Amino acid sequence: MSDRWVKRWKIPKSSGDGFWTVAIDKNGSYGCSCPIWIFHRNECHHILAVKNNGGAQVIEKPKPQYVLAQVLKPIYKEEENKLLIPLIAIPDGMMMEVTICYTMLKHGYSWAEVKQIRWLPSSWTKQAVLDYIQSHGEACYPESFYRK
Repeated sequence: MSDRWVKRWKIPKSSGDGFWTVAIDKNGSYGCSCPIWIFHRNECHHILAVKNNGGAQVIEKPKPQYVLAQVLKPIYKEEENKLLIPLIAIPDGMMMEVTICYTMLKHGYSWAEVKQIRWLPSSWTKQAVLDYIQSHGEACYPESFYRK
């Protein structure tokens, strides 16, 4: 659902495998992620459940601020909601770049945002980054990296 929605609720799917998301916009109009609402714009039983005080409200945390820093690997500072991103050294650039992309995805950045912020080549894909991390793990510079 787009950013026009100001409040969201999760309603369990009847199959038990996941949730539908019901949302309300600033004008008080409801929407749902289910096919009944998406394709027909009909009020579904998920919307009715929310109107009758059902579902768990989703509190969305804003994605963390992206900050370049002298750190050995990407670090999320929860108390400040900041994502500290290491400066990249050559020749180890690719492994750290993949780790940075993976960490940004983990903390709510979309693939389009990651590609734009990190100036990635068009040949890079989200799936390739996930596969690389699964195969090789995350990069971390040695403790002596920033010492002079």
